[in-house]
Amino acid sequence: MKKLFVLLMTAILAVTACVGLTACGEEKGSLADGKLTIGYTIYAPMNYFDDDNTFVGFDTDLAKAFCEEIGVEAEFVEINWNNKFIDLNGKKIDAIWNGMTITDEVKEKTAVSKPYLDNKQVVICKAENASKFTDIESIKSASSVAFEKGSAGENAVKDIDITKTESSAQKDTLLEVASGRSEIAVIDLMMARVLVGEGTSYSNLVYIDVGFELEEFGVAFRKTDDGLAKAFDLFVKMAKSNGLFNTLSNKYFG
Repeated sequence: MKKLFVLLMTAILAVTACVGLTACGEEKGSLADGKLTIGYTIYAPMNYFDDDNTFVGFDTDLAKAFCEEIGVEAEFVEINWNNKFIDLNGKKIDAIWNGMTITDEVKEKTAVSKPYLDNKQVVICKAENASKFTDIESIKSASSVAFEKGSAGENAVKDIDITKTESSAQKDTLLEVASGRSEIAVIDLMMARVLVGEGTSYSNLVYIDVGFELEEFGVAFRKTDDGLAKAFDLFVKMAKSNGLFNTLSNKYFG
């Protein structure tokens, strides 16, 4: 454990070495103000407000623990998911940390961590329509599909010949289906497990695994902050070793 901590701090020092030093130029590093600004969208169980209006979630708590480990404050900023790369590289935020699927575009535009969670896309529909959607091919029979713009859900259906409806957030696609404006939606399994079905606000909706490929979540930093991505990778090893990762998984995923 101690060795991992030393490696973690070495990675952080690689990022912060120029902070406050005029020889490194006028531009300050991501941690110069003692904060790591994290971009998120409302996405239970990753980042959301609970019944007491407390900001919680698996990624929320993990981010706070990471920031505490490296001695900075976690500052959360809600973003438009479709503008996430613009906000990151424009320095509105320092990290995209919101159940983000690692794609070729993410790898190209950011310094992304190694995968820390698995996920996949699932179909959301009204319970009475569940028998209609059994595989990816059957999606073509739907009158329309809703998805979050810029999401893995959009990528999953981009080549399917079907009427498409873009939403600004994954949670909004559920209303599209519940209201009948879209017959189905495609969202993350992580979200579907906690937001639809018995005991939820969308008890008349169900989710179906139609066979989309497995995905992996990562945390994205600017290309110039590759040290932070490496530090997070080491932190995940620590969190899995000391039980924190398992505790958060049980708390938010059951």
